[in-house]
Formats: sequence, C-alpha cells, structure tokens
Amino acid sequence: MSDQLLHIISFIVHARPEALKQTAEWITQHSAGEVMGEDAAGKLVVVAEHTDEQQLLALMDHVREQPGVIDAAFVYHEVVDALTADEPHV
Repeated sequence: MSDQLLHIISFIVHARPEALKQTAEWITQHSAGEVMGEDAAGKLVVVAEHTDEQQLLALMDHVREQPGVIDAAFVYHEVVDALTADEPHV
C-alpha cells in the first residue's frame, strides 16, 4: 500500500424540490462530488473522493449551506490506496 490514501464517501442531500436542480448543479460545478441519483421529492445521492478527508467533510458543510438545502447526511466512507484505486478487484 502506498502512502497516498484516497477517501471515498457517499451522502444524501435533502433539499426543497424547487432547489433540487440548482443544488445538483452546484455540487457538480464546485466540488469533487458527483450526483449519482436523485428523487424529485428533494433527495440527491452524492459520491465524492479526495486524498484529504477534511476536504470531503467541508464539502458536506458547504452543501448544507446552499439555498434550499435542508440537510446532508453521511452514508458511507471507504479508504483505498490511491495508486491502485482504479484497478479491478478480483
């Protein structure tokens, strides 16, 4: 394992339905996050990765501060070797 670790997280964003599109666009444009799913009722599933875990926690805080966002809830966290993260696992 290398000294470089990659943190991968997922979280759910609960936003007002009228703010859903704007929130998804903000996540895509301003972060290492990617919207992987959404529900018209106001839910987004976000996956993000970074070598600095604190940057990911800050991302969640910034998402919470967006207009129309009610909350963001942490779901999953995995730490992998950044050098081999994209290799297939058998």
